[in-house]
Amino acid sequence: MDFILAAVCVLILSIILLYIGQRFRLPSIVSFLVIGILAGPFGFGLITDQSLIGTIGEIGIVLLLFTIGLEFSFQSFLRSWRAVIIGGLVQVSTTVVAITLVSLAFQMPFNEALIFGFIVSLSSTAIVMKILQEKGEVDTIQGRTLLGILIFQDLAIIPMMLVLPILAGNQDTLDLFTLPFQITKIALIILVIIVLGYWVIPRLLFKVAKERSRELFLFTIAGICVIIAWLTSEAGLSFTLGAFIGGLIIGESDYNIDALGHIIPFRDVFAAIFFLSIGMLLNTGTVLDNFGYVALIILLIFCVKILTGAFSAAVLGMQTRVCVFCGLALAQIGEFSFVLAKSGLDAGVIQTGAYQLFLAGAIVTMAFAPFAMRASPGVVDLLYQLFPARMTRGKTGSPEEIAHEEGLSNHIVIAGYGITGKSVARAATLAGIPYMVIELNPEIIRQERSQYRPNFIFGDAVQEEVLEHAGIRQARTLVVAVSEEEAIPRIIHAARQLSPGVHILARTRHVRNAQNLLDLGADEVISEEFESALEIFTRALKRYEIPDEEVARIIERTKRLGTALFTRCTDPNQHQKIQNFETLFKATHIHTVRVEAGSPAEGKTIAELDLKDRFGIREFGFRRGSMRFTQPDPALRLEEGDTLVFFITDEKAGKIIPLFSAGK
Repeated sequence: MDFILAAVCVLILSIILLYIGQRFRLPSIVSFLVIGILAGPFGFGLITDQSLIGTIGEIGIVLLLFTIGLEFSFQSFLRSWRAVIIGGLVQVSTTVVAITLVSLAFQMPFNEALIFGFIVSLSSTAIVMKILQEKGEVDTIQGRTLLGILIFQDLAIIPMMLVLPILAGNQDTLDLFTLPFQITKIALIILVIIVLGYWVIPRLLFKVAKERSRELFLFTIAGICVIIAWLTSEAGLSFTLGAFIGGLIIGESDYNIDALGHIIPFRDVFAAIFFLSIGMLLNTGTVLDNFGYVALIILLIFCVKILTGAFSAAVLGMQTRVCVFCGLALAQIGEFSFVLAKSGLDAGVIQTGAYQLFLAGAIVTMAFAPFAMRASPGVVDLLYQLFPARMTRGKTGSPEEIAHEEGLSNHIVIAGYGITGKSVARAATLAGIPYMVIELNPEIIRQERSQYRPNFIFGDAVQEEVLEHAGIRQARTLVVAVSEEEAIPRIIHAARQLSPGVHILARTRHVRNAQNLLDLGADEVISEEFESALEIFTRALKRYEIPDEEVARIIERTKRLGTALFTRCTDPNQHQKIQNFETLFKATHIHTVRVEAGSPAEGKTIAELDLKDRFGIREFGFRRGSMRFTQPDPALRLEEGDTLVFFITDEKAGKIIPLFSAGK
């Protein structure tokens, strides 16, 4: 098939399958892999040239790893160093050992078994972070834990690719005589990176940036990427590692933001090219002929990675909910795994048949990732029901004994000790109100608990046992301020079951979640979306010359709506009034009306307009030049150019506007 025609067919196929993938909330990476399978020589045969596919894949790998290196931040590494070093090291090492041992049990050569251990140990940063961003959980305890582990995985690709040439030398045993040479090579590469990163590249980019030429800057960045990739290739390493190092060097310079601005528009294209080429290499016939092995590989990946991911979070001291979530989130194959697998195939370490089985398993695990992460709450609830004693950590003893020992009654239970939780605790301290904090992050517990503030429990507020240890039955108020949206309704439900009389205040991100939380038992809900919208609304109104009194009246009415909507109401009559008020409020808008020359209102006094009796308008704003006030003198006579501000329905505005318009 003609290349241009093939490209057109691939684009049409991509649009269709990407649309279907978005409808079913599948990661775009999975869609591109499927597109590649269908377009490749083992699918519809739109592209059959294996050398062309290999070239496309090489370009895609180099460009993709260059953009990943650009976006890598050592600041993120430092902020999550415990999760990176401890959690990441435990997760990667345990996975490598487990997969290597299983592969050896299936009579696989040691070199190939070790490479598969490397491959399976890595997870998809793109998929996990995208799902966390959609859920708004990047900055939660599980989000930070996952980010730390994923950062370690991204860094682990460097030593893995450095070891690959050694493994390619002998498929049965490692050549220990080459190790000193390889170690020296690693040291030299690190030295070159330091020299380039701190002295050469910044000065070069400074000279280029002074010319203020987008084309020169873009080609300089591309040139740095290609040159470093070529140097690493000449040293016996791969182009892909060099591209990642090049992106890393530029990413740590003062020009990383500008470089990202030039490269990011192409990032998705680079990723698409790479994953399309990977999909084209999958031989569906081989997979179908070995379906049993493919199913076994998928099951093995899931089991090993769920266990090692959960274990790494547990080593960090995380609660069961975080451990399970981390295990399920990491139970797929990552972008770097394809790089390692392709490099291993090219080096002859991985056999073609095993590579095909790996591709099939990788695609399935990546497609399953979003569903696994969504299933986490259900899995945790099941574990809590099956093993309630083992799942609970913290203090022992009955809730009554704990409450008595701490002297707690009529206290506040604070679930989550972020900014909101700290603010509530400080206010309670100033007011002399006792409180008990439930927090999942062991670092926060270690930092905050002291002889002056002993009332901290390390645990998951979703669990009834943890709530009981916090004295929920003796508490007057429960403040739910956790960052994980999916945990909020479960905490409210558990607390209401244990203590029907406790007053529950819950924070949520979106307005749409408020009614569900009220139905579950929350007494009051504070919506971040509503509160921020109210503040923006207030400041925006003040930029227009609307009287302060009118602004205050509109804001007060908006707040009354928020109070009505986000407070639990058990009285049916009152509930109906709230619904009517909400309907009326949604139909009410700000209407600014200007008095035109020759209009019926020109020359008349406010009293003569009789707005109250004719239209039911009691309050409105008035502006004339620099004068702004609410409720002007009834004897004030209107002039051309005067402005009146009404907070009324569109229907009422349609009736009143003709009074101020000329010729109508």
